[in-house]
Amino acid sequence: MFALGISDFSIGEGVYPAKQLLSLARQLGYRDLVCWDRGVAGYPKLRGVLEWIHEARKLEGLSPDPRWTGFRLHLGSRFTWRGHGYGALPFTDAGYAALNRLLSAQAHDAAPGSEIPGLGAPEPPQDCVLLAEDLAGLDALLREGLYGALLAHPRRAQEARKALAAGLEVVAPQVLRFRTAEGLEMHRLKRAIDQQATLVRTEALWDPLDAAVPRADWEARFPFGEPAVARATAAVLERISGWNMHWGKWVLADPLGREGADLDALLREKVRAGVAARFKHPDGEVLVRMERELQLISSMEFARYFLLVEDIVHAAQGAMPRICGRGSGAASLVSYALGLSNVDPVATNLMFERFLTKERKDPPDMDIDFAWDEREDVIQKVFERYGRNRVAMVANHAFFKAKGALRAVAQAHGRPDSELKQLARYVRGWEGGLVRAAENPAWDTILRQALALKGHFHQFSVHPGGTVVTPGPFWEHAAFQPAPAKDNVSTTTWDKDGVENYGLVKIDLLGNRSLAVIRDAYEVLGDRVPKDPGTHSRGDADTQALLARGDSIGVFYAESPATRQLQQRVRKGGFETLVIHSSLIRPAAYRWVDRYVKRSRGEEAWEPSDPVFNQLLSESYGVLVYQEDVIKVCVALAGWSHHEADQLRKLLGRSDCEEKLPYYEARFRGGCAVQGVQPSTVDEAWDMIRTFRGYSFCKPHSASYAQVSFESAWIKAHHPAAFFASVITNQGGYYPAIAYLGDARRHRLVVRGPDANASAWAFTAEGDQALRVGLMQVQGALAKEVEKLLEDREQRGPFADLDDLLGRVKPSVTTAEALCAAGTFDRWAPDGDRTRLMWARLGGVPSGVRPRPTDAFDRADLELQTMDLTLEIHPAALSRVRKGGGPDRVADVGQSKPGRGLSFWALVVADKEVRTEGGDRMQFVTFEDDTDLCEAVAFPDVLKRRQRPFRVGEVVSVRGKTTLQDGLAVFEVG
Repeated sequence: MFALGISDFSIGEGVYPAKQLLSLARQLGYRDLVCWDRGVAGYPKLRGVLEWIHEARKLEGLSPDPRWTGFRLHLGSRFTWRGHGYGALPFTDAGYAALNRLLSAQAHDAAPGSEIPGLGAPEPPQDCVLLAEDLAGLDALLREGLYGALLAHPRRAQEARKALAAGLEVVAPQVLRFRTAEGLEMHRLKRAIDQQATLVRTEALWDPLDAAVPRADWEARFPFGEPAVARATAAVLERISGWNMHWGKWVLADPLGREGADLDALLREKVRAGVAARFKHPDGEVLVRMERELQLISSMEFARYFLLVEDIVHAAQGAMPRICGRGSGAASLVSYALGLSNVDPVATNLMFERFLTKERKDPPDMDIDFAWDEREDVIQKVFERYGRNRVAMVANHAFFKAKGALRAVAQAHGRPDSELKQLARYVRGWEGGLVRAAENPAWDTILRQALALKGHFHQFSVHPGGTVVTPGPFWEHAAFQPAPAKDNVSTTTWDKDGVENYGLVKIDLLGNRSLAVIRDAYEVLGDRVPKDPGTHSRGDADTQALLARGDSIGVFYAESPATRQLQQRVRKGGFETLVIHSSLIRPAAYRWVDRYVKRSRGEEAWEPSDPVFNQLLSESYGVLVYQEDVIKVCVALAGWSHHEADQLRKLLGRSDCEEKLPYYEARFRGGCAVQGVQPSTVDEAWDMIRTFRGYSFCKPHSASYAQVSFESAWIKAHHPAAFFASVITNQGGYYPAIAYLGDARRHRLVVRGPDANASAWAFTAEGDQALRVGLMQVQGALAKEVEKLLEDREQRGPFADLDDLLGRVKPSVTTAEALCAAGTFDRWAPDGDRTRLMWARLGGVPSGVRPRPTDAFDRADLELQTMDLTLEIHPAALSRVRKGGGPDRVADVGQSKPGRGLSFWALVVADKEVRTEGGDRMQFVTFEDDTDLCEAVAFPDVLKRRQRPFRVGEVVSVRGKTTLQDGLAVFEVG
C-alpha cells in the first residue's frame, strides 16, 4: 500500500526535510509515498532526492539499490475548504491543473492583489481523489455533488465504522507526521515559530497517537484491516499510479502575436538581418557559426524562446534598449544578432555549448540586465503584456541557517533579545557552529533544537529576476501565489531547481546599477559620448591604463579590492585580461591566483603536465578560470560527455555540493584512469575544479560584464565628475559614498556640499572639475518636502535668502534642521555658522543668547550625523586630532620600507571576512584617511585579540607593518 508523507514544506507543521521523509517511508516498509503537504512546493525536493539516490549509484558504477528499486513518489496536497480539511490526489493532467488552480486561488484570496483572469473561486478539484479528514467534511463534499472518501485513522475508529455503515467509501493510508517524541517536539516548535508565540502558549496539531508505525503494524489495525477499506485504499493507489505527471519536457510560450507562425523561419530572418547589421562583412566563420546555432535551436524547438526574450526586451525598452545580456546565453551568436547581448561571441571565442547542446535535459536560461531603477517596470510590463494568468516569477526557498534557527528557537522559548545578543557575542560567529556555545547549560535545550532545525525549510522569497511565461494558464503547470512584499506580482511555489526540472523555461530579468550609472552619465555628456562606446572604450589607451593600475573604484565589476589588486599585480588593462580576472576572483581560488600571476609575469615557468592544459587553458597559463574550463577538462581528461560535465558544473554552485561532490570526484578519477592520465595531472585538475564551489562564472557572463566595466571605466578616465556623480547617485557600488568622494578628490575634483540653490536631488557634476552633493544624501529631511523645495525652485527661481525659502516651501522643523545641519543653507552664513541658521526657523536668535559659532570640527560632526560623510575634515583626521596617537598616515603604507611599523587613524571603507583552512576567521580590510587608501589583512590572532571584526564606517586606530606582494604594498594589521 502507500503512505501520505508530510514534509517540512508544510510550514508550521512538518518535521521532515525531503531526505528524512523518504528514508522514513522506506524504513517503515513503503514503496509508494504521496507528497501530502499543504501545497506542492516540496514535491520537486522529494523528487530530486529520490533521483539523486539512483544517480549516486550510477556515478559509483554500481547497480541500482534494491531498497529503492520500484519506489514511487506521487503528488498530492492538503487544503481547507469551507472550514473542513481535505486532500487531493490528481490522476489526470486536468486534475493536476485543477489542484494547482485551487491552491493558487486560495493563496490569492488570502492576500488580495491584482485579479488573475480565469482563476475563479477556490473549489475542490475535479479529476482528483478527494479525501476528507473527518465525516463532517465528507458530508459537505457529498452535499455539493462531489465524490470523496473518508481518510480514516485508528483513533477515529468509531467515525470509520459509521461511514462504512452508511455505505460511504473509507480509505486508510498511513499519514507520516512524525516517528518519535523528538519529532512531535519539533512539530510543536514549528507551530510556535509560525504563530510567533512561545511554546507554552502553543497547542500542537498532532498528539502522540499520530506517531508513525511500521507498515505491517498499521495494516493490521482497524480500519485498514477491514477488507472494504483495504480494497478502497488499493484502488486509490491504482488510480493515481496510472497517471504520470509531466516532468522534464520544456514548456515554452510563443512571442505575443506569433502563435502558430513558422518561428524557425522568423528567427532565421531576424538573425540574418542582425548579423548583417553587426558585421559589415561577415566572414565564413561567422556564417558557419550562425547556421550551426540556428540548426540546433530549430532541432530543440527553441526558436520561440529567443523570440520571446526579444519581444519582452523590445516591448519594455524599444528597438535600441540599453541592456546587458549575460550568463551562458551571451555565448550565442543568435543572441548577439538579436541585440540580446553585447559581446561578439566569435571574436571573444565564447562556447555556444555552454548554453545549449543536443544532450541538454534541463532548459537553458538567459539573463538580461536592465538598469536597476527600470527593472520593476520591465517585470510589470511582462505581466501586463502576457497576462497575469500566464506569468509568474520564480520563488526562492529560504532554509534555516544557524543564526536564524537559534533566534527562532530562543524566541519560542521566550528568551529576550538582550539575552540572545549576549549569546551571539559568546558564540562569535553564528555560522561557525552552535556547538561552541554548549558550555552554557542554560541553553542546552535551545541549542539542541536549533541544531535540529538548521536546514529545514523556513519561508518563501522571490528570485532576483527569474520570470516564466507559459503558453496557456499558469496553473496547468504549477501552483502560484502572491509574491511577498511585491505588488501585482505572483511567484511559483517552486524554486529555480523545481521550475527547471519540471521544464518551465525562465528568463532572468535582473537589475544592474552600473547600467544606470552609464545611462545617467551619458545623458550628462551628450554628444561627447563616442558613437560606438563599447568598441571605443575597449581600445582606449587611457581606459586600459586606468584598469591596469587598479584605479577602478566605482567601475562596475572591477572595483573590489581583490580585483583591483589583481589588476595591479598583473599590470595589464586589456579587455581579455579583465575577462579572465573577473572570473578568477572567487573564494577558493587564491592559491591558483598566485600561480596565474607569476606565470603571467614570466616569474614562473609553465610547462603543462598534460597537453590538454596547453590546448584548453593557454590564455590563462594552465589555470581553470571559467565554468566552461571545468566542462572542457572533464571531457578531455575523463572522457565525459558535455552533458555529464555540465551536471558537475551545476553541482559546484549548489548548496548540496559538499555532500554530492565525492561521487563526481570518484567518477572523474576513474574516467581519467581509463584515459591513461597521470595521477599528478588528475590531482592538479581536481584541485582546480574544487575552487569552483560556491560560485563561479562562465566566460560569456564575464565578457558581458567586462564590456560594461570598460564603458564605465572610460567615463571615469575622461569625465570623472560625471562618473562620480552618477556612481554615488545610483548607490550601487562596493563602497560607501564617503569613499567615492575620497577617490574623487584623489582625481583632483572639488567636492561641494549640499546647497539650497545649487543642489539637485541627485549628485551632479559642476563642470569637469567639481562635484556637488545631492539633497538625497541628507538623512532626516523628508523626501516629499525636499522634492517640494526643488519643484518650487524650478518654478519660481532661486531662493533669495533663508526667510524666502522658509516662507515659500514651509518645511517641517525636522526637514529644516536636517538641511541646515548638513550645510544646505551655508550660502546664507558665509562663515559656516550653522548654529545661528538653526535659530532662523524659530524666528531668529533670542536676545541675550550668544550661540557658540560652528567651527570646522562641529560642521564635520553634523555632516557625519546627517550625511555619513564630511566635506572639510576627514573622519580619520577628526579622531587623530581629538584622540591623539597615530603619527603616521595611510599614504605611508605605500611609501615605507617593508616591515616598518606604522600607526594611524583610518576609516574602514570595505571589509570581507574569510575563513582559513582551519576554520579561523580572518579579514581583508580597506582603510582610508585624508592622504590615501590602502588594502590590509587582519589574521586570526588579530581578530581574536580585537574580539570583533572591522566594519565599514568605523574610524579605528590601527598598528601594523607594510608587506609587499608582487611589488604591491599591503598593510598587515598587528
